[in-house]
Amino acid sequence: MNDANENLIAEKIKASHRAIYTDIEIDATAQQVWRVLTDTASYRNWASFLIEIQGEIKDGKKITTVFQLDPKKEKRNSIEHTISVTEGSEFNWAEKGPGGISDNHHFKVEALPNGKTRFIQSDEIKGGVTWLMGGNLTKLYSRGYQAFNRSLKAEVERRFE
Repeated sequence: MNDANENLIAEKIKASHRAIYTDIEIDATAQQVWRVLTDTASYRNWASFLIEIQGEIKDGKKITTVFQLDPKKEKRNSIEHTISVTEGSEFNWAEKGPGGISDNHHFKVEALPNGKTRFIQSDEIKGGVTWLMGGNLTKLYSRGYQAFNRSLKAEVERRFE
């Protein structure tokens, strides 16, 4: 379900390197979006796909991300990351995860005219077993990132209507 204010680009750069870019326009200020995005304690109430972040969204801190890859199943995956943060605008992690795959996952809040915000979630997955699982991971992550983006949009607009 895409609308004119939502984008997805998923590409195979080479067999062991995939890139995903998603964005969505949110009818709220960048500060409001950032406030909800970094209120990780509330994720369990509204978030899809990335359902929990344990720890603080602070530069250099360790966090644990909890993903529910398939919303129809109870199984959850947890991964520890060291996070990089530019306060008020973006955070990311870039390190190796399961299967030796390097993950470079970004969350960015970008102010738009008229008090709106573009939320960008992007990722690069490469190395390890990406050559084997890259296509499936790209599809799975793309759907998950879009679901998270829509959930974030709905939560921000609900809180600040």
